[in-house]
Amino acid sequence: MQETYFKQLVIFKVVLFVLIIIWGGTVQMNNGNNSDVNNFSTIRNLLFALFSLSYFFASYKIYKFKNVGKRLFILLVLTFIILGFLGEFFYSLEINQDLFYLIIFYIVSPLFFVVQGIVAGMLYFSKFSDNFK
Repeated sequence: MQETYFKQLVIFKVVLFVLIIIWGGTVQMNNGNNSDVNNFSTIRNLLFALFSLSYFFASYKIYKFKNVGKRLFILLVLTFIILGFLGEFFYSLEINQDLFYLIIFYIVSPLFFVVQGIVAGMLYFSKFSDNFK
């Protein structure tokens, strides 16, 4: 029962992450005319793409109960939080606050962080962590 619940949480978290990526892509497309944004965004987008691929890989590995996924997941969560705050501090996005933004910012993103916390808790602070080899 716990394994099924955990797998559903992992899938749900990946779906939320995909929604955040889609929203980020629409923001980048809308800001594409600003050359200052483009110069910095190219590097940031490349790093985010590498991060995203790593995140999907870690999610797949924890879905399959592999220890490498467990270790990589917590590192990526911490990286996501730190880079998110640093990125906003150094490069604040001025974006349209349309309905998609409101849904992502006030519903999807907080839910994503809550689900990540639940998954991290199950990975490190419960007997469920014994399932990882």
